[in-house]
Amino acid sequence: MDKNPMQKVRESLYYRLSNFDFSEDQLRDKSVFQLVNLVYLFAGLLNYLGCFTTTCRTMEELFGTDGFYVRTDKPENLVVDSEPKPKTVVN
Repeated sequence: MDKNPMQKVRESLYYRLSNFDFSEDQLRDKSVFQLVNLVYLFAGLLNYLGCFTTTCRTMEELFGTDGFYVRTDKPENLVVDSEPKPKTVVN
């Protein structure tokens, strides 16, 4: 069975990031946008990547906003407001 385009993109990004000692398990819960950011952070200076803005815009058009930006949330990654918020004072 052929993989869908999103799986192919993710595997390509996993492959590029594996050169920097990232494992697929570390990257699995990240959004495609986060993966692209990591690739640019580590490999952008090597001049074999396209323009960041154009790449992100094209992927957003192909996969939709949710497909590009949304990531799988794990409980340990969620920020929880544990401090009580101050009450508003009305004069």
